[in-house]
Amino acid sequence: MPVLDFREIPEAHVSAGHQDRFEFFARDFLEYIGYGIVESPSRGADGGKDLIVLDVRKGVGGESNIRWLVSCKHKAHSGKSVSVDEEVSILERVKAKRCAGFLGFYSTLPSSGLQSRLAELQNGIETDWFDHERMEGRLLRSSSGIELARRYFPKSTQDWERESPRPAQLFEESDPLKCEYCGKVLVDPTGTFPANRTSIISFWRRKDPADDYNHETQVVDLYWSCKGHCDRELERRKSMLGLLFDGWEDVPDVCVPVVYLRWIMMAINNARDGHFSAEALEKLKTFMIAAFHFVSRSPTKKEVELVRSLMELPPFVAGPFRS
Repeated sequence: MPVLDFREIPEAHVSAGHQDRFEFFARDFLEYIGYGIVESPSRGADGGKDLIVLDVRKGVGGESNIRWLVSCKHKAHSGKSVSVDEEVSILERVKAKRCAGFLGFYSTLPSSGLQSRLAELQNGIETDWFDHERMEGRLLRSSSGIELARRYFPKSTQDWERESPRPAQLFEESDPLKCEYCGKVLVDPTGTFPANRTSIISFWRRKDPADDYNHETQVVDLYWSCKGHCDRELERRKSMLGLLFDGWEDVPDVCVPVVYLRWIMMAINNARDGHFSAEALEKLKTFMIAAFHFVSRSPTKKEVELVRSLMELPPFVAGPFRS
């Protein structure tokens, strides 16, 4: 599904002071991907070109400069393709501007007829085109491309960044969270949860031999692991040590910003009240620091709904913390 809505750029035929916006975008985009700008967009008779760019190619035999005539067609508002009738006399236009290539820059895409025509012309000149998907792919692959997208597609970019959050790069190097049993990465530094692998953080408290009713005692250990086999094996080990299970939480849920903040507040309260041993508290701090990379961002719409559902749960299923 496309990310950028090219209708954010005003139509070219509507004189409202922004009719050149798509051509300016073409200039900035082509400069961003490496073309040199020979002639920028201008109003009035343009001789069949919207701008001229230079492609500098370096090879074994030296450097060559290829001039491209760029033709911009902004049809995103109608959704129609660019027809062969809209790109007439291509060869003549290219030669008249002393260019060696024709570059279509289209907010939709060229029709099959125009694509065939451009293929035929490759016997005499170079031809290429950018449609909306090629532009989007180039823009969203780098930070500088995303910055350019923010200028011309502010709403689309804001929505995409909100729903595709990236972890905060707080430290030059950061260790990923790894399963305590198998050592596999649960959440890596790029902010991804590996496919088909769910993860859990589990808390354990000391059993008081003098307390037959197992009233609340101090949390003395915790671990994070893959769900399933790894969790069961670690649970077995903790039970053999005489520890009692005290609660758990899905690691991705803890990385939801609002949930994480709630954990911080409850951790402070529990540390104050002595519910954690010094060792367990240090281990919890390690987890919270590692998880923070994926928290310092705005929540997605899906996470907002998750927070609402978590808030409806009774306190005893929301992990080991007591508010």
